[in-house]
Amino acid sequence: MRTITEDQIIHFISTACKVPSSRIHPHTSLRDDLLLDSVDVLLLIAALENNFKVYLTKEEAEAIDTAYEANYYVQKHAA
Repeated sequence: MRTITEDQIIHFISTACKVPSSRIHPHTSLRDDLLLDSVDVLLLIAALENNFKVYLTKEEAEAIDTAYEANYYVQKHAA
């Protein structure tokens, strides 16, 4: 079983979005704070799935709007 931390998720989002990790906290909105459009969010989620070797359902992917939610669903499927 692989342990994934919130810091790893934030670092991944930071790198993928080219935003300093200091600007990302659990309640950072991917759309409002990081200014990602719908396609960018889907690409980020696909990259998270690929990097952390998890698969999210369509409903789970659509529910992700914050770094916290990304962390929650990735960790849920990594366990």
